Amino acid sequence: MYLIDANIILEVLYKRDKWKECSELLAMVKRGDVKAYILHFTLHGISAILGKPELISRFLSEVLTWRGLTIISSSVEEELMVCELASRIGLDFDDGLQYYYAKKLGSSIISFDKDFDETDLKRVEPASLLKSLKGT
Repeated sequence: MYLIDANIILEVLYKRDKWKECSELLAMVKRGDVKAYILHFTLHGISAILGKPELISRFLSEVLTWRGLTIISSSVEEELMVCELASRIGLDFDDGLQYYYAKKLGSSIISFDKDFDETDLKRVEPASLLKSLKGT
């Protein structure tokens, strides 16, 4: 199982440099071929970036169809704990929350954020993950 960071979805939404590999990976999650988690916090962050209610509605409606995706909600108590953890390991709150849940779930994180490389968390990028999933 993997935890999906916001930058993977934003890569697709804004058709950035690596959007095709991200899109291919997310399609596998949608079909249920790959099992993954995403934080409700991440969905909120992406929604805030999208801004317009009609875009957010389309985005969230799409995400709800992804068979391989489990959405994880955090409690205020956990978020308070993450503040301390993030500060201790040198991450901002958002990355600290991702770190905390990846560790709690025993998963790697799919992300382009190299800040995770300074931690004990395994970070994978979509291209290398697709390569290993396809056995090439």
